[in-house]
Amino acid sequence: MTLDLFTGLLQEFGILGGLLLVGVLLRAKVRLFQNLFLPAAVIGGFIGLLLGPIIMKSYAILPIPEEFISDFALIPGILIVPIIASVPLGIGMESRDAATPRSKSGILPMFLLSTGCAFGLFAIGFATNIVFSSLQPELGIYPAFGMELSLGFSGGHGTAGLIGNVLQRLKLPYWEVAQGVAVTSATVGLVGGILLGMILINTAARKNKIANLADPSLIPPEIRKGYQSDISRQEVSCRETTHTSSIDSLTFHAAIIFVVCGLSYALVSFLKAYKVPLLSNIFAWAYAIVIMLIVNQILKKLNLSFMIDHKIKTKFTSFLVDFSIVAAIASLPVQAVLQFVVPMVLMFVVGFVVIYLVLMVLGQKLFEDFAFERSIALFGQNTGVIMTGILLLRVCDPDMKTPVMKDFSISYALTTLLCYAMLLPVIKLIPNAGAIFILTGSVAVIAIVLAVIHAKKTKTV
Repeated sequence: MTLDLFTGLLQEFGILGGLLLVGVLLRAKVRLFQNLFLPAAVIGGFIGLLLGPIIMKSYAILPIPEEFISDFALIPGILIVPIIASVPLGIGMESRDAATPRSKSGILPMFLLSTGCAFGLFAIGFATNIVFSSLQPELGIYPAFGMELSLGFSGGHGTAGLIGNVLQRLKLPYWEVAQGVAVTSATVGLVGGILLGMILINTAARKNKIANLADPSLIPPEIRKGYQSDISRQEVSCRETTHTSSIDSLTFHAAIIFVVCGLSYALVSFLKAYKVPLLSNIFAWAYAIVIMLIVNQILKKLNLSFMIDHKIKTKFTSFLVDFSIVAAIASLPVQAVLQFVVPMVLMFVVGFVVIYLVLMVLGQKLFEDFAFERSIALFGQNTGVIMTGILLLRVCDPDMKTPVMKDFSISYALTTLLCYAMLLPVIKLIPNAGAIFILTGSVAVIAIVLAVIHAKKTKTV
């Protein structure tokens, strides 16, 4: 490590920070961005892309050095490790709120339908791979094409970096293009999910299908603009689980996450040094999940659950995700991605149709209580990550009078853990798109069938 390396890294994050602040400003001032609820990181990333050297070439308004752009492409793949490692931290430590009404249908059907959608998107993506590889071989569909639909729609911009991380470590030359396709998928999913979600909410409100919503147009201006100017109404984001005389609470949570990342990298290095079969080929982020599950269990056994606050953990990972998003979009390899525009459009359209049918049509028939609220939250999650689901749910249930948010949060954590666990066999099957299609399609069908069976049993009890 050299001084120049750290100086360059600080300069790069200075540029990314500037793009984020521009995104905040534009979200606060431009009505279009407010209506689309576009995150500042997405806006800032596209400003960097459109005004930087990738689009403008030598006429770039933002003369970002080429080596910085190359580093930007690497950042999502690096930050995805602590992002994934943080997922199990705090599971099972949440306190129960007696004021929140209990759910009739609970977490299981939400988990099953969400899992069905996530793996269904994998199947759709690799079906697109098979079709275009057969019909248009000159298009040059790369072996991993198709992963991006699920990782972009259900995982979002932050998880899009996972493709870059995985394919780069497998020394596959198309990793940057795949990451670009995933970022495009995440952007399309985010914008489409919010637009379609708001249309569905307005339609449901007119039909009186939403329990606690009078007028969906009355969304608070602070949510649209992205800031709260009234200090008395600004939310307290987290509990201070440690005293600052010892360590800041944010630092404490970050330290746990970074230690787990360090242990996972050390374990991978150890396994590779001793050439342990199979285990040495597993990625560091996968070991990070397992190690964090162990750490989480140890904290619970030692009665240290009070030290972990879900909100402060989320704040830290959101910080990582925001920088991942702006870096990924600002370094998007536009020319290479446009080569696959036709198969991308096809799988995006089919993906939206399947998600709508599974969640908004079938889902509302299966849920016993708050059916629309549950379905729309899952719809947002499976098109534009959990924050989109939370946004759409908050429009329907602004005062959180239903138990849907708690059920949604737990089902999301379980779905995420399962998807990351199943991602390993999917990766190992590359480039056999047919086998991946059968595997992921089977998981999707089984999950949806189990949701239907569970609903029938619940209604007959």
